[in-house]
Amino acid sequence: MLSEVNRRVVETMHDPEVFNFFVKCIQRCCPKSEKQTVAELKVTVDFFENFCGDRVRFLAHSERQPGDHAGQFNTSYRWPYGSVAVITPFNFPIEIPVLQFCGALFMGNKPIIKGDNRTNFVLE
Repeated sequence: MLSEVNRRVVETMHDPEVFNFFVKCIQRCCPKSEKQTVAELKVTVDFFENFCGDRVRFLAHSERQPGDHAGQFNTSYRWPYGSVAVITPFNFPIEIPVLQFCGALFMGNKPIIKGDNRTNFVLE
């Protein structure tokens, strides 16, 4: 389900009207040039493109590596923490909050986000 949501986000953000809306929205609350703002949004869209398809399922995979001696190995597991908080700075009003929030959500956590008061309307 989350991969389909990501696909729809990417599809919507490729609409120039929507993309330019977010560019202007970010520039109203944060002192960034157009080039910096477009780059921030492109990183965000690339993140969602990366998690289309089966990528969300592979976040929680475990890894196993052989050790130095016979029968020795190292196994690492990824587990959700549960409830997590994302507290974000003002200078990246969409990139950092979205990447951190969605990464926590994709992993199975229950995130809550606290953006900077000056830039919260971008997140809304």
